[in-house]
Amino acid sequence: MFSKRVIYPLIFPTFLILLSTFIVWKWPDLTKQVKNVKEVGALLQILPLLPALLFAIGIIMGWRFNNGGMILTSLLLGFSYLMLSDAGVRMPPKGLTGPGIPEALSFLLPLNIGFFATLTKRRLMTSLGLSCLILIICQVLALLLLCHPGNSSIFQWFLKLRGEFPKLSKTFFEVSTQLRPLLHDRSLVAFKHISTLPLFAFSATILFLFLRFLKFRDALSAGYLGTLIAIFLGMTPDHSGHSLVIYFSAAGLMLVATTIELSFYMAYIDELTELPGRRSLNETLINLGKKYTVAMADVDHFKKFNDKYGHKTGDQVLRMIASKLKGMNGGAKVFRYGGEEFTAIFPGKTVEEAVPHLEALRKTIESTPFIIRGKDRRKHTEAQRGKGGSNGRKALKVTVSIGLADSEKGLTGPEEVLKAADNILYRAKKAGRNRVET
Repeated sequence: MFSKRVIYPLIFPTFLILLSTFIVWKWPDLTKQVKNVKEVGALLQILPLLPALLFAIGIIMGWRFNNGGMILTSLLLGFSYLMLSDAGVRMPPKGLTGPGIPEALSFLLPLNIGFFATLTKRRLMTSLGLSCLILIICQVLALLLLCHPGNSSIFQWFLKLRGEFPKLSKTFFEVSTQLRPLLHDRSLVAFKHISTLPLFAFSATILFLFLRFLKFRDALSAGYLGTLIAIFLGMTPDHSGHSLVIYFSAAGLMLVATTIELSFYMAYIDELTELPGRRSLNETLINLGKKYTVAMADVDHFKKFNDKYGHKTGDQVLRMIASKLKGMNGGAKVFRYGGEEFTAIFPGKTVEEAVPHLEALRKTIESTPFIIRGKDRRKHTEAQRGKGGSNGRKALKVTVSIGLADSEKGLTGPEEVLKAADNILYRAKKAGRNRVET
């Protein structure tokens, strides 16, 4: 559970949350130290604008990378921050009968973020994306109609507009009166600034995003998880002040960093095998030193395998080969070249030094049985599997052919060495396959 693949995506969100917590804790001391520095003092004056700026950047980047979930999340958080940063919204008058906007946002925000986290590969300009935009608009209208805006001057015009329709206003007043106990009940929790229902919404969504992260183990899921935790920390103390600005800024930074990480992953990492792709290979070739070896590996009879057992089974073979390549010794950098071909680069090694590692890889793949599950496997219960023979499963032997060349053969550059290794690979295939050829 706590492998490098799990821990690495969590480093940046965890660092930002801890840093934000430290800044909030030390805020009085920090402001005292910098109040006499004009430049820093000026930065403190514009600091409240930082979250809105980061959410605007999130919207732009989400639009650029066709990430509907990022656009919707940034839009929602930007609106919520503007609402919560209005001092009048946070100061409800005495005798308030309906829920306040902060309490309603505490319930709605986590549920929306949890839903939008599942839309990160969806475009906004689709029926689903536009429906989500309409959902946000409806929620904003519900906030204005059912929640008391406090002493905010911004919403006084809306209150006057409601006064023009007394019957509707009475209906909204009755619904609002019924909602207030739900959003203000604190009987089940000991938190001072958050009630039971919003706390349940935050807790359930954090658990959902955590389980989603354990499933995908990517920076995108980790970023959404960290964003929601930062929002929770920013809203629960007092809905106001420097904690709101700092934690919402951290949330905005996580969203922006998540988008950058996602774009990098899409550009450099092969989605099927999770190995670096051709673009990463090309950059590695450019930056090689004078001494190196390039190996090209190809899955034997892969086309016949695909035609007989289907592309899904073929994808499983490629993932298996990739996992063996990742575990190869010798300091090799491995890549998916394309199709059923893979590339391994050994910086600082000659062909003779690289051959033992590639031979060990070939033997490991050859000795690993690849199990094809029978079509009736789903009909068996877990207790029945493993009984009565093979249960329709078939074990196949998968092999690879490998050709390699190094930079000490008088070749002009990495591209020539790569081409030579590819030619040697096809020589290995003609010589009988399942072999390492130099």
